[in-house]
Amino acid sequence: MNSPGPATLIRRGVAAEWTRTTGRSFLWTAAVPLTFLLPLSVTFGIAAVAERLADLPGQSYVATVSTTNSVYWVITLSVSVMAVTAAYAHASQWRGETSDLNAFLFPRSWTVALARWFYYGAIAAVSTVVVLVVVMVTLPHQFPQIYGAVDIGDPAGIRFLWTVPSYAFAACGVGVAVGSFIRTPSAAVAVLLFWVHVAEISMNLLPHGYTLQSYAPFLNAVAATGQEVAFVPRFGRDGSLLYFVLVSVALFVTTAVIPALMHRISMYRRATFTKSRT
Repeated sequence: MNSPGPATLIRRGVAAEWTRTTGRSFLWTAAVPLTFLLPLSVTFGIAAVAERLADLPGQSYVATVSTTNSVYWVITLSVSVMAVTAAYAHASQWRGETSDLNAFLFPRSWTVALARWFYYGAIAAVSTVVVLVVVMVTLPHQFPQIYGAVDIGDPAGIRFLWTVPSYAFAACGVGVAVGSFIRTPSAAVAVLLFWVHVAEISMNLLPHGYTLQSYAPFLNAVAATGQEVAFVPRFGRDGSLLYFVLVSVALFVTTAVIPALMHRISMYRRATFTKSRT
């Protein structure tokens, strides 16, 4: 009997991940709530303090915030939470009895990796859209003195609505790639967080650091969303987003697809050699 094709295995992988995470799983009890609560609490907390300071007597100048600088914490926190969740989930598949079960259900191991990318990427994309809408709609109404210029309908707001979910989706691919390469969940999470929040930011301290930093994938992706940053996108805004997507795909292929294909070829050659000897 023929084994299932890649498309069938990917659909099976998405369904399996949905079944595995349904109920009181880490995804729905911690990761997704944090995707909403962290950026909303930080954004509105800062906004409340800024609005309160603007109301103090003697404030002759109030620095207002534009749309391009209104969703920084959504880009920073929501994307990071879902990317590390994808990394943790994929790295966990090699622990305990689940490793044998995964090997039996998914003979092409790269298909389950791609299924996890689709699954967590879709959740990340939808979640970030919802948070973006809440932030950009609420800020100008609740904090008009500081955030009155924020407008979800202006070009910057519209750009956020498609670039940030795209960034979040691709970032989950990087998370799965890290989980494929580093098969210890806590280590995979630590490496990904260090990469995003320490290595790329401090890269400019190295010799020729600014040149190296211009190729930093996550910084390029953040700049590509339209967020105001000191970092200058290496390839322009649209080009930088495409660059991040290509880096995500390259990492995924290198860590999840090529090793699986090499293992499959090795097993086939071993089986052929054994058969020829008998």
